Amino acid sequence: MADPAVRARAEEVWGVTVPPRPGLRIPEMFAAARAGRLGALWVIGEDVCATDPDANRVARALGTCPLVVCDELFLSETARHADVVLPVASWLEKDGTFVNFDRRFQRVRPAVAPPGRARTDFDTVRAVAEAMGTDLGCPTPADALAECARISPHFAGLSHRRLDREGAVCWPCPDPDRPGQATLYRERFATADGRAHLAAVPHLPPGEQPDGDYPLVMVTGRRWAHYNSGSMTRRGGNLALDPVDHLDIHPDDAVRYGVREGEPVQVISRYGRARLIARIGGETAPGQVFCSFHFPASGVNRVTSDHADTVTSCPEYKVTAVRLAADGAG
Repeated sequence: MADPAVRARAEEVWGVTVPPRPGLRIPEMFAAARAGRLGALWVIGEDVCATDPDANRVARALGTCPLVVCDELFLSETARHADVVLPVASWLEKDGTFVNFDRRFQRVRPAVAPPGRARTDFDTVRAVAEAMGTDLGCPTPADALAECARISPHFAGLSHRRLDREGAVCWPCPDPDRPGQATLYRERFATADGRAHLAAVPHLPPGEQPDGDYPLVMVTGRRWAHYNSGSMTRRGGNLALDPVDHLDIHPDDAVRYGVREGEPVQVISRYGRARLIARIGGETAPGQVFCSFHFPASGVNRVTSDHADTVTSCPEYKVTAVRLAADGAG
C-alpha cells in the first residue's frame, strides 16, 4: 500500500485512485462499529460471532453497525445478527482457484450446481456491484485471475487455461512460457543485500495471567473430527464421531475444583462464561484446560479475551484466565 509503483499498477488497471494506507483489520472494524464510526459491514466466509474472541463484544459491534450483510450457507449466529443474508454456494459448487502455503495455484471446479437461488461469493459481489452501478470488469473467476496477472508481476504467467493444461503452478510465475518458481528464494532473499536476516523477537507477555480469581489457563483449538465453527461438520456424519463439546481437565485440577468426569461444568472468565462437558485425563498440563470452538452454542468464544498480537492482530485464543464452577453455580 505504501509503494507508489505498486499502487500505480493497480490504478492503471482499475481506473481509480488507491489509498496509500491499509484498511481496518477485523478487530479494528468491530471497535469502529461499537464507536459508531462504521456504516456497513459485509461478512463473507466466516461466522465471526462463533469464531472471533470475546463474542459478546462482537455481537455488540454487529448490533451497533447500521448495516450488516452476511454471505452464508446456513443461518449461523452471525447471520442471525445480519440485516441481509445472501445465500451462497459451498466449496463443492464453485469455480476458480485456490493457493496453498506452498504457493501452489490449483483449479477448483464445481462438482454440483448450487441449490435454489444460491450464488457463489464471486457472483454475489459482482451482482451487488452492478446493482450499485459499478462494473468490476471481471465477469468470471478466470477474468479475475487475469486481472491479478496484470497487476502483480508474481502472477503474470498464470491463467485458468494454463492451470487446466498443467495442473498446479507455483508463484512467482512471471512468464507464461516458463515454469513457476517452486523455491521462493534461489539466488538471493528479498532484502537490500540479498541475505537472510535472522533476529530474536523480543518476548511480550500475554494480555492476562491467571490469578486467585481466575487460576487456570484456557487453551482453545481444533478437534480432529470438526472444522472451525463446525457449520458444515456438525451437519454430517462427523457429529457421530465427536458429538459433544468437552473441556479437557488434568486429574489434579479435577480433584482441586470438584469436577467429575462427564458432568456439565461452567468455564468463567472476565468476559463471559461457557458450558461444556468435563473430560478428565492427562492430555493437558496441571493448571491448563483445553476446549474446541466447533460448537458455538457452548459459548467458548464468549470466554476468550480480545487481547491480540501487536503486529498481526492475531487474537490470544491460547491464553485466557478462567475459573471452573459446577453447572448452575457462579
